[in-house]
Amino acid sequence: MNSLAHALLLIVVFVSLALLGQVLVNRFVKREVLEVHHSAGEAMMGVVGTLFSVLLGFMVASAMDKYNDARMHDELEASNVASVFRVARGLSDIDRPRIRQLCRDYVDDVINSEWPKMEKGVKINHGWETYQKLWEAVVATVPENDRQSNLQQGLIASMQSLGEHRRARILLAQTGLQPSLWLIVGFGAVITVLLSYVFASQFPKVQGFMTTLVATALALNIWLLSAYSHPYTGELRIRPTMFELLKENILPVPDGPSRYLHDSK
Repeated sequence: MNSLAHALLLIVVFVSLALLGQVLVNRFVKREVLEVHHSAGEAMMGVVGTLFSVLLGFMVASAMDKYNDARMHDELEASNVASVFRVARGLSDIDRPRIRQLCRDYVDDVINSEWPKMEKGVKINHGWETYQKLWEAVVATVPENDRQSNLQQGLIASMQSLGEHRRARILLAQTGLQPSLWLIVGFGAVITVLLSYVFASQFPKVQGFMTTLVATALALNIWLLSAYSHPYTGELRIRPTMFELLKENILPVPDGPSRYLHDSK
């Protein structure tokens, strides 16, 4: 429910139900009866409306934080892959091409396999194999001197950070709001719309227009909550931009040794 089509459908459903409810209330409840309860209805609307708007606002803000965290983890994961790829250039002729090729394989798996699965909400299991191979290649490096020993320590640190951000990315892709929270949001929206019926107007079209605005605002906020709660799906989905830049601009570099190490020999 995260595309623009879903947003439009949600608005149509909310507005239709809200206007239908208003028509039924105006038909079966006299306007004089509603006017008698204006004061009580206004007080209740103030309390309920404030509570629900604060709750919905906090939930949307929390979902936006989750969305931003997902984007941050993606960027840091890609940055750590780039660090492993670059630092590996200082290793031996055996370890260097092996680690760098595994970096390319890992990025390909993320872009071509994992990301489409995250967009569909499917469990990820394929990329873990390449990730494990990359770890094994890093810890299996045999330093030939103190410089390569220091490089290996840097590679291990980058791999540890890469793993942390990878796990966070996958966790954020596979978690969303609990059904109980959606139930609370739904009840809150219904109660808010129902209380608006107390304020009957002698101009039905004006009241219908105001009811439409209330229902539209509720529908849009609920859509935003859903869209930001699932950062890898729908219209606002996060794309593998950093991994694509990494693949296009960094990974094509040849696997030969550093020119400065070559010149120093």
